[in-house]
Amino acid sequence: MKKNDFKNQVIKIILGLDGRVLFSEYVWHDVKIQPEYWSKRLVLIYRLGRINLYYSKKNSLRKKLWRKIYLHLNLKITEGKLNSHIPASAYIGQGSKFFHPYNVIINSHSYIGGNSVFRHNVTIGNVGNGNQDSPHIEYGASFGAGSALIGPIHIGHHSKVGANSVVTKDFPNYSVIVGAPGKNINKD
Repeated sequence: MKKNDFKNQVIKIILGLDGRVLFSEYVWHDVKIQPEYWSKRLVLIYRLGRINLYYSKKNSLRKKLWRKIYLHLNLKITEGKLNSHIPASAYIGQGSKFFHPYNVIINSHSYIGGNSVFRHNVTIGNVGNGNQDSPHIEYGASFGAGSALIGPIHIGHHSKVGANSVVTKDFPNYSVIVGAPGKNINKD
């Protein structure tokens, strides 16, 4: 048995996983690529919450125990120290990086593709008033500091959202979005 296979088996037993996810690929890969100390903690807590929510065996004592640990870590580190809100029900694809992960707010119904880049003060959310429609952002997006994406919008893959931009409408692939309201300045 390989060393990684043994580690995955031990972690499956400890966390009560149902076998659909390899912990070393799903969690450790994303933690290792993070650029700073607090980014690693943020991603680890998010991935643990996501595993607990979707990949743990139903109604097990371990699931309840790890849920309490996740909620405690989320409250103390993600919301307490980093002032960020990233619920486990929000989808953030693998390979995404958080540079300076402070004040990052992501709605629980958001979908963000893999290899995205987040900077501080990014807000991705709905319009409120009971409307839970949230942004759908494709693979490889980049979000500048202070950018906000609001409402049921679709942002194409490899798009870039500039600093302090406010995006409230759809944009195609390879867009470069700047300003408030956001405008695509990529002419290609």
